[in-house]
Amino acid sequence: MQRTMITIAGAGLLALVSCGDQDSGIPSTDSRSVPAEPPPPPSKEAVEALRGQAFGSKLLGHTHYLVGERFVGTDLPKAPEYYLLNFSGSF
Repeated sequence: MQRTMITIAGAGLLALVSCGDQDSGIPSTDSRSVPAEPPPPPSKEAVEALRGQAFGSKLLGHTHYLVGERFVGTDLPKAPEYYLLNFSGSF
């Protein structure tokens, strides 16, 4: 019983210590991390690859980037292999 409690306490302490890790891999929402310039235009190969994708073809002309304090319309600079889709709704 005591070993179990020590193991659980150790795991909890490890979780709390890891919360202070500054390099989590998640982009910061700090205004200093917002780019001042839009990304470069996509190459012809990237546009052709996007046109060949079922989902990527729907993104052409509909992508916006946050540049400074405003959104700028521009296409993806390269064609992703995978997409993360987030659907939400309410009644």
